Amino acid sequence: MTLSIKSIASWSIVVLILMQFVPLNRINPPVPSQIQIPYTIKSSLKKACYDCHSYETKWTQIAYIAPASWLACGIVSSGRTALNFSTLKKNETRAPLLTTKLRHTVKKGSAHQQLYYLLKPEAQLSISETNSLLQWMN
Repeated sequence: MTLSIKSIASWSIVVLILMQFVPLNRINPPVPSQIQIPYTIKSSLKKACYDCHSYETKWTQIAYIAPASWLACGIVSSGRTALNFSTLKKNETRAPLLTTKLRHTVKKGSAHQQLYYLLKPEAQLSISETNSLLQWMN
């Protein structure tokens, strides 16, 4: 049985269409409580971190087209698992560990999630925002 280019193209289109029906968890649950931090720090975190590390994710159009949607949902899911600002409590027992990891991640900058910052360069922290965050964490 030989496959023609038309046959391969037809089957590829069918597979791409069927991929759109795979259910994904693109739900933003209600935020239980807001963390109480200075406004400038919170705005910097919202700009660079909240899309993956909170229940306030702004899903872009690419998050609705498979297979890119699978990647986006996976990144957000793992980000929320690692650190979720929407469920973070003020006196959390793992706060020193989180602060250390967060400080390290802020220092790395856009190397943290290169694909995200490539698609959304406006989310990158400026040098002054990075310095403010690091100073606040100390």
